[in-house]
Amino acid sequence: MLRAVSGLPVPGRLPALFVATFVAFVAAGAVHAQGAAPTLADLSLDWARGRFATPVICEFAGEPVRGIRRILIAPGPPHVQPPVGKLVFVDLDADDASRCFTDLGGESPNITGSVQIRLRGKWRSETAERDFREQLRRKQGFEYEIPAGGLRVETVTEPASPSRVVDFRGGTVSLRVLDPGSDSERLLADFDSPRKLLLELSARDGTKFSFPLYMTDLR
Repeated sequence: MLRAVSGLPVPGRLPALFVATFVAFVAAGAVHAQGAAPTLADLSLDWARGRFATPVICEFAGEPVRGIRRILIAPGPPHVQPPVGKLVFVDLDADDASRCFTDLGGESPNITGSVQIRLRGKWRSETAERDFREQLRRKQGFEYEIPAGGLRVETVTEPASPSRVVDFRGGTVSLRVLDPGSDSERLLADFDSPRKLLLELSARDGTKFSFPLYMTDLR
């Protein structure tokens, strides 16, 4: 759903105190949910969770309207093992728009659907918190594999253009804290948010998407 949003700038990097508090919070949640000590894979999925948005501009009757694309990162199906998260793209609801684009000028298609995400590898629960802090310190985020899911992609035109479904199974999702001073960080400078991330998706067929995200709600 398109709507105007504004706010105040916040730092691009996570403070050390926030990281430590967040580790304790998600670890407690994972223990409660699974009845066992969490691994790095569990912590990385809980770290990614939240409601996010990214700016988009759409033209209606020749007039540009600033709005947002909504993206949700939620827990995946509980029966799936190893555990997965679910990355969901919400419809732009821009049926009458002639085009949609970003502040940097690139076309911004309507994307709907969801993919599952999980951290590669096997991880030990006894080193989970240390591994989590080290990963954030070194890489500022995580790269996940996509075991299942597809996205419907439609270029916004008037009249509407045909859509295509991209199979993201076997692809990757990267989530990392925005670099201070980067174009993406400056793009989100007016949005007040506890966390700002860069989301990058890659499919095996070469399809790639990149979105600067700001968190609108932790859960």
